[in-house]
Amino acid sequence: MKKTIAHDNSGNSIEYYIVAAIVLTILIVGFMAVTNVAVQKDSLTLTTGFILLFAATASGVMNYFRSKKTALRMAANSLAVELHEKALLEHTIVNVTSSDGKILAVNEKFTETFGYTADEIVGKPSCLLYRHGCDTAQNEELMETVFSGQAWSGSQRLVSKSGQCVMVQASIFPKVNEFGEVTGFVSIRTDLSKAIAESVETGRNSVVDDLPDGVFIYDPESFEINYGNASFRQRVGWASDDHAAKSVTSLFSDDDLKLFRRYLVPLINGETRRAVFEFSHASGPVEVLTHFVEDVDGKRRLVSVVRDISARKQAEQLKLSSVSTVSHELRTPLTSIKGALRLLESGVMGDLTPDVSKLVGVAHRNSERLLAIVNDILTLEELHFGKMAIRAKDVDLRDILNEAAEAIAPFAAECEVKFVVETTSKPALVQADPDRLMQVMSNLMSNAAKFSPVGSGIILRLEDQDSAWRVCVEDKGPGIPEHARSTLFDSFIQVENTPGKAFPSTGLGLTICREIIQKHGGRIAFDTEVGRGTTFYFDLEKSAPLKQTGKLSAVA
Repeated sequence: MKKTIAHDNSGNSIEYYIVAAIVLTILIVGFMAVTNVAVQKDSLTLTTGFILLFAATASGVMNYFRSKKTALRMAANSLAVELHEKALLEHTIVNVTSSDGKILAVNEKFTETFGYTADEIVGKPSCLLYRHGCDTAQNEELMETVFSGQAWSGSQRLVSKSGQCVMVQASIFPKVNEFGEVTGFVSIRTDLSKAIAESVETGRNSVVDDLPDGVFIYDPESFEINYGNASFRQRVGWASDDHAAKSVTSLFSDDDLKLFRRYLVPLINGETRRAVFEFSHASGPVEVLTHFVEDVDGKRRLVSVVRDISARKQAEQLKLSSVSTVSHELRTPLTSIKGALRLLESGVMGDLTPDVSKLVGVAHRNSERLLAIVNDILTLEELHFGKMAIRAKDVDLRDILNEAAEAIAPFAAECEVKFVVETTSKPALVQADPDRLMQVMSNLMSNAAKFSPVGSGIILRLEDQDSAWRVCVEDKGPGIPEHARSTLFDSFIQVENTPGKAFPSTGLGLTICREIIQKHGGRIAFDTEVGRGTTFYFDLEKSAPLKQTGKLSAVA
């Protein structure tokens, strides 16, 4: 209800009556006094009386109007103060705090901003509003200022009940008693979060919008997209003026979305700083690099950078095609050489001297390794061009680990290491091709054996990850240097200057592992620490009863 100051004609009439009454009263009193003096025939006294009578009349009238003006000014000031206080309470965050930091009172704007009810926050320490508590350099400066009797002003980064960051401009005034002692504080704050967020968003968008790579920002829980730059919108076919709510789920097929979510799990759980996912979009093959960012309001969002990898894939396929052609030509003679060496080693062609037998044995083992390399190249070719079928069935991963440890034991003995199997007591069923899983295990375990110190143990571990089973191969090797981690699963990549045992390799083993696991709708990754070792692992979805699975699309 607005308070106003107004004058009307009835008010003016009353004023005239009051003035007339004052004048009439003074005149009557004066007349009586003058009459009394006149009876005494004292002219000097009479003259003085008339002067005093006139002065009293004029003074009474002036005092009345002066008091009226003062009353009006006081009413106007009171209304201005009331309106100012009302505006202050409605548009700023106000709380009163005791000298020991306990909150004594808050206004409605405070409860709206921080999410506490008055009953929840009153009596609680004001440190609840600070993300890192009260033990900060800024808070020490604040307390020193207000306890000296001066007001403190500055920006603060506070936190709401829900954990959301609240940026404010604050002015904190001390309350001082009659003895000059500080008994508490009055804090007046203005919420700047929205203004800062809009400013940051505008600046970010102006920088990111012209990047050649697609960039989109979205909520990690709802997957609702908050922003997409021009390159991203063009790739997915969204108009620049289309501001309708969009979701990440619309960008993937069902199988690819399931795989994408699985790749995000370690990132969301804080196990890794970024997630890299490759898939075939309608516009061509792309790589999606995802990481977390924190807005000024403290809310975490996912940022994905979409990069066109068509040229890289074409180069890989061209390289693979060239090598595959040579490998096809080498496969037949290598098979013949291996067979001949096996015959010689078996003694069918006659007894060999110890020295010759040793040389034949070395040649036989090397031919087997060379043939294995050729087979790797041809296997990768089949995976790349979709020629390899995945014959999935229910598989118990406990059996895979035990069989792999037994099959790779001779190579482990040659490397002077051993495999230690750690499984679960319950079946670990997945839908998979057991032959292809053995191929993955063989690559991971042979790599671990190559780079593990002599006499060490390589752990083959099975872990329950709620909706998936995780198979781990953990070694105590030199670890993977930082510069090699982003390209480790690429074709023909070998980590240089890494101490290990000398065995020939094409750098295709991990690429094959990735292709096979992704063909199964799974995810493969690694944890490493230089000087302490590496753990490669892959996750496969648990097998559900009567589950029907089709052939999964290849994800590169």
